[in-house]
Amino acid sequence: MLEVAIIGAGSAGLVAARHCLANGLRCSIFDAASTLGGAWSSSCSSSTATAPAAKMWDGLHTNLSKHTCRFSDFPWSSSEIYPSSTPTFPSHIDMDRYLQSYAEEHRIGDYFHSNCQVTKITPLDDDDIRDAGTIGWNGYRVEWTDTSSQTQHVKEFSGVVVATGFFARPKYPPGFSPTIHDDGGGGGSSSKRCHVLHSENYKSHTDFANETVAVIGSSFSALEIAVDVSQSAKRVVSILPQIPWVLPRYVPTKDGAILPIDLAFYRRTTPAFANPEMTSLTPELCRARHERLKQQLGSRQQEILGLPKDFDKPPMVTVSDYYLDLVQDGTVEVLHGRAQGIDDKGLRVSTAVSVDDEGGKSGHADMILPNISKVICCTGFLPDLQSCLDQSILDILEYNPEDMFSPVTACWQTLHPNLNNMAFCGMYRGSYMGVVEQQARLAAMVLSGKLALSEAQYQKELDICRQIRNNKPRPQFPRFDYIGFMDSLAMAISSASEDSNNKLPRWNTAAGDFITPAFYQPDEEIARASIAEVSQELEKGKNGSRIPFIVMSALIGSWNFDRNIVHFSSNHREHVHGVIRFSRPKLDHVLYREDGLYEISEHKSLSVFREYEYACQGDTLEIYFVEGGKRTHLFLSLKFQEETTEGYWVATSDHLCIKDLYKANFKIKLEGAKAVEIVISYRVKGPAKDYEAMTVMMPHIAPRY
Repeated sequence: MLEVAIIGAGSAGLVAARHCLANGLRCSIFDAASTLGGAWSSSCSSSTATAPAAKMWDGLHTNLSKHTCRFSDFPWSSSEIYPSSTPTFPSHIDMDRYLQSYAEEHRIGDYFHSNCQVTKITPLDDDDIRDAGTIGWNGYRVEWTDTSSQTQHVKEFSGVVVATGFFARPKYPPGFSPTIHDDGGGGGSSSKRCHVLHSENYKSHTDFANETVAVIGSSFSALEIAVDVSQSAKRVVSILPQIPWVLPRYVPTKDGAILPIDLAFYRRTTPAFANPEMTSLTPELCRARHERLKQQLGSRQQEILGLPKDFDKPPMVTVSDYYLDLVQDGTVEVLHGRAQGIDDKGLRVSTAVSVDDEGGKSGHADMILPNISKVICCTGFLPDLQSCLDQSILDILEYNPEDMFSPVTACWQTLHPNLNNMAFCGMYRGSYMGVVEQQARLAAMVLSGKLALSEAQYQKELDICRQIRNNKPRPQFPRFDYIGFMDSLAMAISSASEDSNNKLPRWNTAAGDFITPAFYQPDEEIARASIAEVSQELEKGKNGSRIPFIVMSALIGSWNFDRNIVHFSSNHREHVHGVIRFSRPKLDHVLYREDGLYEISEHKSLSVFREYEYACQGDTLEIYFVEGGKRTHLFLSLKFQEETTEGYWVATSDHLCIKDLYKANFKIKLEGAKAVEIVISYRVKGPAKDYEAMTVMMPHIAPRY
């Protein structure tokens, strides 16, 4: 039986081990960390020179749902830890436990060598074989250091799977490094020390209490860390090198549903295998993608953050539930530009500005941010294959250690015809669990000899990979066509296999079907279960269950309101008008503050002020009384129904206040993720009360001077 060395014990290494074992190969899994799980591991909380820490911070949740963040044959419900109630967007602790359960299910821990830093992988071929251009015929020599005992080891293996992932070397912007600078007061005794760190070293907002923090980057981690650190920091400045589209985890779709972002986007536009994988974007395709994102968000992003500058270039998409809320509130300040470095005056940022001259030109200006005490660089990672792979291997891969997009040339980002018995899993930016599993399946079948790919297949895929690496401008992710890439891998796996279990996918292959990893495995029961789970999500998206989540953010901002009150016993009418301000002082609730003028009669009026707290509780929007600046008791518990033909989402609730019954009706109209109208009415009946109050709220437009 052939033995394969698997380098890395994160999600890619675990799934590679599972499929190598399933294909009759023996495995030895090496990782510098002490535990399985890689970047998701919650056990390694701090780094040492030899044992890297987990890359995730406290409070992090995935930006894709559990339907995508899974392996095909291991539903979340398979884990004893999560029998049925997995959060739709798992936390990093959930992900770690899922991977631990997966490893236990397949007994992967039996093959795991912890605290083992692989230092060299060398082909065993003679020089004349190497000169012929193809290496690996005789296997590979793997050298490693056991950091727990500080001993050196060497062993020969028939094959190698490199699954070290993409979180290898932190990348800093030019002019920055992980150091402490004297900064802020112009020198002297008023200077402050500015600490620069990378996002991989960010763990908790509590470490930044009362700090003034600059967060550099436009990525998912940059926006989510800006949100997280704002819970403790005195001031947060988000420095955006480019404007991304900022989507919440649940997004409205054109058919009226509110769905997890991956289910909204990962639907087949054509039947499976009808078209080849898309690997480049024309300006026309870029514009179409930008317009779709603009439609989904409505005008909300444009009003708060602005839009990307050039719709002819590929869009950048990030996911954050609260970033736009906090920017609108002023809790997170935004600076559009590039951080240049730190000097004795402060943090230097080059910002794009409009020059108001006759030529209508644009230019740049340098800004200084003084008194920044912490800078968090959320600027990605670089590969580190040069730390262990022999130069002959790197040359064949056309390896570029500074390429954080796609650093190697490999077929399906997995194999190379001139590297026998070697494969890669997850070695490109943005690799999803479903893709990594397909890569592992392909690698295991080739390494075990169960699948032989043709020279033509290899050459075609090498050409595709080179074209992807040379794309200008580059899209956000090299294999951005997730469904197309999954199908490309499935075609490769099934191309020369006689086993019907490898002819995948067999489910959800029609245009319009949702795609999850569960459809790329042969067990019908698992596939049907996934179809049922997705159907449940669709039902929740249409019946109003997800609306409270959208409403909470859509409310943020100022609203003009008009309230008409009719007393039925006397036919007396009253009018209240003014401004309502919704803000998010804490991430878990929204504060309603009303400042208005109560017109009791034609000649009599008085100022009014009231506050409520809005909070999501499952599929319910709860409204609480606020007295003295503190939440008191529950006022209304609103459950939304299906969207009306007029475009309103409607919720109703009753509240008995001593002897008075309040029957509430809450209506909100959305355009994408933006609320454009809110109507709240109360019918109140009691021993001394019999009136109806209707409040109409429209977005407040501040005057321009």
